[in-house]
Amino acid sequence: MTSKPDTQAAPEKGKVLTISNAAVGTSNTQPRKKRRGVFLSLSFLLCVLLPIAAATYYYASIATDRYSARAGFSIRGIDTSAGIDGIGALTGLASTGSTTSDSYVVLSYLGSRELLEGVDTELDLRGTYASQDIDYLSRMAEDATVEDFLEYWNRKIHTQFDPTSGIIEFEVQSFDAEHARQIASSVLRLTQTLVNQLSANARSDALRFAREEVELQETRLRQALAEIRDFRSSEQSVDPSASAALEIELIANLEARLIDVNARISALRQSLDENAPSLVGLRRNAEALAAQIVERRKAIGSDLLGETGSSAVTQQLALYEELEVERSLAQQAYASALVSLEQARRDADRQQRYLAIHLHPQAPESAQYPRSILNILIICFACVTAWGIGTLITYSVRDHLT
Repeated sequence: MTSKPDTQAAPEKGKVLTISNAAVGTSNTQPRKKRRGVFLSLSFLLCVLLPIAAATYYYASIATDRYSARAGFSIRGIDTSAGIDGIGALTGLASTGSTTSDSYVVLSYLGSRELLEGVDTELDLRGTYASQDIDYLSRMAEDATVEDFLEYWNRKIHTQFDPTSGIIEFEVQSFDAEHARQIASSVLRLTQTLVNQLSANARSDALRFAREEVELQETRLRQALAEIRDFRSSEQSVDPSASAALEIELIANLEARLIDVNARISALRQSLDENAPSLVGLRRNAEALAAQIVERRKAIGSDLLGETGSSAVTQQLALYEELEVERSLAQQAYASALVSLEQARRDADRQQRYLAIHLHPQAPESAQYPRSILNILIICFACVTAWGIGTLITYSVRDHLT
């Protein structure tokens, strides 16, 4: 009878121990949850609410308005000899491949230091962007280096290029509406100067070889004419070939007259005495003609041989013919070079490049930047996302450690 109550008391004692352990676990969990709630609240305040509040205050009260001006253009040429590509065959538009490389050159120029210095010289960009009237986060440092200035400029200019149509558009930002328009106009003007310079350089390169060839052939022709002039001066003959032909014709006439006189002498001898006055006169006439023939032949050098065994006139004629052939070849080469130069000039004129402006800069009426609401929403999303990911990672690591 006495053992039964003892048996019933044992289970009640174990139950009390189990309940006490559960109570201890519950008491330890409550402070942990409390600390976790405090940590989450503080982290949300520091990582989300404060950045959002600071961004809202900055964009609402501090941020300086920025105005933008746009301009658009394309590089065109008058090259009518260019072929039609696949797209051009379907659309009827000429291929723009010949100007694509120039478009990429212009795109690089829009973000270059050369353009920045040109615009800065005209409009004092450095002084405008470093003005104390601009908020601290938006203005440029007064002692900024050229590299920092160029980096700041690239944040103030945005370019867009369509390879299919070849259209380039750019947008520049400033803190004054009229100043933004002036910057866009200056950029457009400097870009147009660049394209004109590229076109002029290409034309000069295309014509340089043709001009050099013309100068070379002109020098050759002048030298040939100078040698002919020196030859005529030294030989005292304008045209040795013509002079020789004239002398030969004169000798032929004298020989014909001598033959006629000799024939008359032969005829008169049959009927007259040798001492007849008419026969004596004919003989004297024949002797005079023979003497003149000999003298003319000596004049053209038929009896005077040079060291080479040929007559002096033959050598003179050979030298003159060589000079005349060189003059003729030089003249033909010079004429051909002039034709090539004219063809190269026409080809270069057809390949000229020019800036076709379709969107001129206009002064904006309202500020387009900063886009406060959009930026605040982006900051909210970024802060909440970063806070949520950071919280999950933190408690995941803590749970694994404990």
